[in-house]
Amino acid sequence: MHFVTHININSWTHYIAARILSNAEKKRALGRCNSFMVETIVLIAFASILISGIIIGTPLLTSLFIGLALFVGYGLWRGYSAGELARMALSGVKTVSHVLILFAIIGMLTATWRAAGTIPFITSWSAVLVKPSTIVVTSFLICCGMSFLCGSSFGAAATAGVACFTIGEIMGANPSILGGAILSGCFFGDRCSPMSSSAALVGNLTRTNVQENIGRMMRTATIPLVLSCIAFTILGMNGSSASVTPDFNQAFSSIFTLSPVVLIPIAIVLVFSFAHVNVKKTMVVSLLSALVICVFIQHMSILEIPSLLLFGFKTTNQSIAPMVNGGGILSMFHLACIVSVASTYSGIFNGTGLLDNLRCMVKKIAERTTPFIGVLLTSIITAIIACDQVVCIMLTAQLCDGCEGSGSALALDIENSSAVIPALVPWSTSAIGILAFVGAPSTSILFALYAAFIPAWTVVLSVYERYHPEFVESKSAQLMGLNRYDDIRLVNESMAA
Repeated sequence: MHFVTHININSWTHYIAARILSNAEKKRALGRCNSFMVETIVLIAFASILISGIIIGTPLLTSLFIGLALFVGYGLWRGYSAGELARMALSGVKTVSHVLILFAIIGMLTATWRAAGTIPFITSWSAVLVKPSTIVVTSFLICCGMSFLCGSSFGAAATAGVACFTIGEIMGANPSILGGAILSGCFFGDRCSPMSSSAALVGNLTRTNVQENIGRMMRTATIPLVLSCIAFTILGMNGSSASVTPDFNQAFSSIFTLSPVVLIPIAIVLVFSFAHVNVKKTMVVSLLSALVICVFIQHMSILEIPSLLLFGFKTTNQSIAPMVNGGGILSMFHLACIVSVASTYSGIFNGTGLLDNLRCMVKKIAERTTPFIGVLLTSIITAIIACDQVVCIMLTAQLCDGCEGSGSALALDIENSSAVIPALVPWSTSAIGILAFVGAPSTSILFALYAAFIPAWTVVLSVYERYHPEFVESKSAQLMGLNRYDDIRLVNESMAA
C-alpha cells in the first residue's frame, strides 16, 4: 500500500511539473508572438510615416523625429528606461560621427573650391565637351569614369560631378534628372573600382578575393549600364531647353584668375585617391591648397577666410552668382541634423533587439524565393535604418550570412544591393552627401537609375537561375558575371550540412 501511494505521489508531482513547464512555454511563446506583432507594427508604422511625409510634403527631419519617438516608445514598452534608450541612441550617433565631421569638411571644401576658381575653371573647360541635348548622359558617363579612376563616389562628385551639374543647369537641363545621372555615375566606380573602399570591405567580410569580385561586378553591370545610358539619353533630350553651349570663360574671367594652378586642389583629390589616402586627410590637404590659392592667386584677404569657411562663397556679380555661390559649414547643417537623427535608430535597434526576428525572416524569404531577393530586402531595410553605406554593408553581411552557399555569391549579392541601395535612400549619408556636394535637389534620387537597374537586373538573373540551376555553367551566364559559386544547389547543400 505504501509503495502504491509513493507511485501516485510521484506521478502527480511529475504531472504538475509538466503542466507548469507547459504553461511557462506557452507564456514564452505568447510573449514572442506578441513581441513579433508589435515589432512588425512599429516597422510598418515607421515606413508609413516616411511615405506619407513624402506625399504630403512634410520635411524629412520632422518625419525622422516622429520615427525616433516611435522607436523610443517601443523601447519603453519593452521595459527599458529613458536613460538606457538615450545611451542607445547616442551609441548610434557615435557610429556616424566621422561622417558628421566629413560633412563639415565638405562644406568648407566646396566653399574654397568656388573661391579659388577651381570649379569655375573646370566648368569652363568641360563646357566644350558637351552639348545641351546630351548633357545628362555625358554627365553620367564622365562621372562613371571619374568614380572608377578614384574609387570614391565623393571624389567623383567633388570633381566631375560639380562641373557637370553647373554646366547642365546653365544649359537648361532638368536639375533632378541631371542630379540623378551624376549620382548614378558616382556609384558606378564606388561599387566596382579596384580602389573602392566598399569593394575592399565586402571582400573582407565575405573572405573573398577583391579582384575576382570586381571582374564579376563589371560583367553584371553591363546590362544596367547600357539601360542607364539609353534612359539618360532620352530623358536628357526631353529635359534640355538651351540650344547652344554658353560661354563660361568670359563670364568667370571677370571675377576669377582662371589659371591651371587652380586645378591643384582637384589634382590632390585624384592623386591621394589613387594612393589610398584617407578621405578626410585628402579633403583637408585639398582644402589647405585651395586656401593658399584663394589668398595668393585670387587675392582674397586672410580676414575673409573665416566667413568663407562658415557661410560659404558669395559674389556680388549677379550674372554668375547662381553658378558659384554656395558651400560653407552652415550649408551642411540641415543634412547633419538628418543623419544624426536617423543614426539613433541603429543604436536603439541593437539595444532593444527590434531586428532579432528579422534574420530568421530573411532566411525564410531566401528559401522561398531566391538568396539574392533575401539579401536585397535586407539591404533595403538596413539602408533605411543605418543611413550609411558602410553600416548597411556590414549589417547585411551579418544578417544574410547563411543565405548563399558560398562567400563569392554573397559578395556579389551584397555589391549588387547594399553597395548601391543607399543611393536610393533620401537620408543616407552617401546620397545626401553627393547631392549636397554638387548642389542637386533631393528629388534627384528618383532618377538614380543605375542604382535601381543593378538590383533589378540581378533579381531577374536570380529568379531565372532558381528554375534553371544549370544556367550558371553556361558561357552566357559567365559573360553576365555568374559562375559555379552562384549555383543555388550549393545553398541547399549547405543547409543540409
